[in-house]
Amino acid sequence: MNATLNAVSGLGPKEPAAFVVEADGRRLLLDCGEGPEPGRLPDVDRIGRIDAVVLSHGHNDHAGALRLLDRMGRPQLFATAPVLSRLKGRTGQAIPIRGRCEIAGIAVETGPDGHAPGGVWMRIAVGDGLLYMGDYSFESRLYLFDPPPPTPTMIFDNSYGDAEEAIELQQQRILEILAKGPALLPVPPDGRGPELAMVLLEAGLDVAIDEQIRSVAVMLTQTARESARPESIPRLERLIREARKLDGEAEPQGVMVSHGGSGDAGVAGALIKRWQDKRDPIILFTGHVASGTTGRRLVESGRALFARWNVHPRVSDNLVLIDRVKPRRIIPAFGEGKYAAFWQDRLAQRQICEVLTSTPIAL
Repeated sequence: MNATLNAVSGLGPKEPAAFVVEADGRRLLLDCGEGPEPGRLPDVDRIGRIDAVVLSHGHNDHAGALRLLDRMGRPQLFATAPVLSRLKGRTGQAIPIRGRCEIAGIAVETGPDGHAPGGVWMRIAVGDGLLYMGDYSFESRLYLFDPPPPTPTMIFDNSYGDAEEAIELQQQRILEILAKGPALLPVPPDGRGPELAMVLLEAGLDVAIDEQIRSVAVMLTQTARESARPESIPRLERLIREARKLDGEAEPQGVMVSHGGSGDAGVAGALIKRWQDKRDPIILFTGHVASGTTGRRLVESGRALFARWNVHPRVSDNLVLIDRVKPRRIIPAFGEGKYAAFWQDRLAQRQICEVLTSTPIAL
């Protein structure tokens, strides 16, 4: 089967994910994201007409541009059931979190990605075989990661470049910050949100969560259970029982984990509007804070703090993954172009696709 890969968006800087796979006239779009900078969209003209869109997970930079589908020939939408359940106003066909299916006549194998509820990597039976990792993590205390099988071509998550700091050190740093007083942690609810809340509750902190965080925690014990580490299920059930309720009218108390990772939306956005001009409580961001957002402004002004909680792979994780998958060709995605030389040096025996190329790659 003759096949090509066109990296429309997702290579080079932190760009929205959009990769077109074409095989014998059938065309799949792997993810259709927006951001993470507000308003950044993939080039629809380079995408063209598509038979099916397949989502690795539901985060905005992978699924936030679905409004563009009408300009791609109104293709079918495929994602896992937990992801589909959180896409407002969109319907689609469910694919397994762990298993095999067929999309537009092309065989696809999936496994949990350790990153998000319903999130998956995808091994696509085109050419010699393509593995699309989307976003993934080995380190999550909540989300399960299944090792993917050997595949000749792999697109992998290079979000953190050559960073190597372990999540244990990050947890210690965050706990030291939270010991200083009440704190608001704006988070994506279907990512690090339930995980952070679960870990902080177990550390003995007084934790409050909003309904978005609580609903995802419930989903992970029910319909998205395959995405959770088995040992985390009772830990999530404890979080659901014991965490205080949080809304936009709350007063500063304990650790408040709330939807609104950029500081502009959800309960976190409402609370930040009330507290941004006050000295307290602590406002702590733990993930990418895009330019042009309230979160970036507050961090740059010193009103808010930033301390990363890993949700993407460290360089050692990617090296372990590459050793396991044994690809002949690797494509670093979602990271700065400056890391291309790093990967060329570390993996000289493998073909590293140019990070900023716009030429389709034969698979």
